[in-house]
Amino acid sequence: MERENPFTTEKDSDFKLKVKSSTKPIVCETCGRKAKEYHRKLNAKLCVALVEVLKYYRHTEGVDTLDYFQLKELFKENPSLKIDFQKLQYWDLIEAKGKMVKGKFIKNNGWYRISENGIKFAQREVAVPITALVYNGIVQGHILSPALTIDKILSDVGINYDEIINPLNKINYES
Repeated sequence: MERENPFTTEKDSDFKLKVKSSTKPIVCETCGRKAKEYHRKLNAKLCVALVEVLKYYRHTEGVDTLDYFQLKELFKENPSLKIDFQKLQYWDLIEAKGKMVKGKFIKNNGWYRISENGIKFAQREVAVPITALVYNGIVQGHILSPALTIDKILSDVGINYDEIINPLNKINYES
């Protein structure tokens, strides 16, 4: 009896197409796991966390933008900003620390740095699409409209960018 490869291009793309077109999870015939494409939104809380990261790099002596930071340490005074922080990777706003092991990237738990795109976004130089399409933890693409700047996302919920970027102002974000 010949074993069928469940990861053939045609079968894999058919399954992904089913997942993409469904609003409910689809059960994989091969492994039995449920699969769904998620629409993840870039929200104000994630933007506040990114501003805090930018302030860390700007106002901490001896720290360069190529240096990684420990998430728990950076947000020890405001732990709610750690929640979903890693999702900033969906928009290439942060990068995880890690290494390649046998062709797979293994992350160092809790270690990140701001990306070049993250710096530009946090400094109001670029806009990003607010919705990322995520399947199995991997970004499959973005819904290009709307694309917003950080100050627009923050102002929509009543947060003043100029106030939170000020290093003298402590952020206590609860939402």
